[in-house]
Amino acid sequence: MAIMLPGAAHAFSGHWKTGIVWYFACSLALLLCSSVLYSPYPLSSTTIIIFVQSLVIIYFVSLFLSSYRPTRQLGYSGWAVFLLFAFAINFSIETVNEMLWNRIGTHNAFIIRATGFSMDPIVTSVQIYCPDIVVVNTSSYKLNNPRRGDIAVFFVEKNGSFLVEKRVVGLPNETIEIQYPYVLINGEKLLVPPIFAKISSGKDGYVGYVDAKDMGYLEHQRVALPITLSSDEYFLLGDNSPNSIDSRHLGPVPRDAIVGKVTRIIFPPWRIREL
Repeated sequence: MAIMLPGAAHAFSGHWKTGIVWYFACSLALLLCSSVLYSPYPLSSTTIIIFVQSLVIIYFVSLFLSSYRPTRQLGYSGWAVFLLFAFAINFSIETVNEMLWNRIGTHNAFIIRATGFSMDPIVTSVQIYCPDIVVVNTSSYKLNNPRRGDIAVFFVEKNGSFLVEKRVVGLPNETIEIQYPYVLINGEKLLVPPIFAKISSGKDGYVGYVDAKDMGYLEHQRVALPITLSSDEYFLLGDNSPNSIDSRHLGPVPRDAIVGKVTRIIFPPWRIREL
């Protein structure tokens, strides 16, 4: 209950004032987090990571220590009303957060939750209740272009969603081809940086790269390979090749559609590491 709506357990147990204080404290913490992440002033990635990690840890520790208490039985109708109310409140906070993001266009980083299995085992949402939460550094590509091997976030106009788990494989003006288990760049096997050799090896949870025509689904969307990129296009692929929708289906990604580089996993605690 407290996870769906902070302070709800307090309110339902009769402690209305405590519940209201807890709710507004969590809301203000979220807005403070947004203000830091979207700050127009230069912030180091270390500062952002420490701030977000501290906030997440404090939030969950406080939630579990203070929110467990007996509450009244709600019944089916009571739970329906509560869920609708929780949705409305959380939607309002997310709307304010999005307005802040859109208003301040010079932010340096933001956090995003991993979805799907396209970047297993590096970045994953396989743990349904604890998907990886990552930092996306938007300043990485303000002065420099994406580099081969980066895990990048790019914007897809088709559905208006961010796709986190894609790695930069092909650079402008290169010819890309896939011959299982390798990616070929201008006819040569891609083995550098070492992550590409590891993916192609079929070891440590990797299975190599497959052509979209061998995946058995979304055949009507696949891009014919080999393909030669233009001067402002990049080819991005998921590490978990058989379970990824990427440039093999969406096509090359324009430079201006790439919004940032995934630099670190910050949650859950046992998955924290640099990328």
